[in-house]
Amino acid sequence: MTFPSAHAVALSTLLAFPSLALADVTDAIVPIGVVGTVFGFNAVFIGIVAYTLFRLRRLRHETIRMAIEKGQPIPPGLLDPQRRPERPHRDLRTGLILVGAGAGIAAFLRLTPWTGVSDAWSVGLVPGFLGCAYLVAFALSRRLSRTSEVDAG
Repeated sequence: MTFPSAHAVALSTLLAFPSLALADVTDAIVPIGVVGTVFGFNAVFIGIVAYTLFRLRRLRHETIRMAIEKGQPIPPGLLDPQRRPERPHRDLRTGLILVGAGAGIAAFLRLTPWTGVSDAWSVGLVPGFLGCAYLVAFALSRRLSRTSEVDAG
């Protein structure tokens, strides 16, 4: 008695049930494609930002080199690029936005009947607590700036 080889069995199964084989392949490829797409887009975005920063730095150095070769004075702003000015109320604004977003998410998930989970509203606590942390940071920075002004004056 001879038994068919494993390849013959697999081939006969694929020929007998072509939709079964396609479903198996699709079930395996879709998750890989989704994960690859998510991480691929992130990698492309990070690559574009990194290349842009690299190119700006290269152009600045090339400009400085050309100015040195021609004997021109180098502008001080070119050697030390300006930092963004500090916005003193940035933490307050960010904190209020996050607290509002957290409250909105919590209210939406609590009042929506289709969520099916009774504690789904607690997802809104994450941005809410982050917003509270920004508000605390704002209050502490104001208090520290007041004490430094009193000590200096």
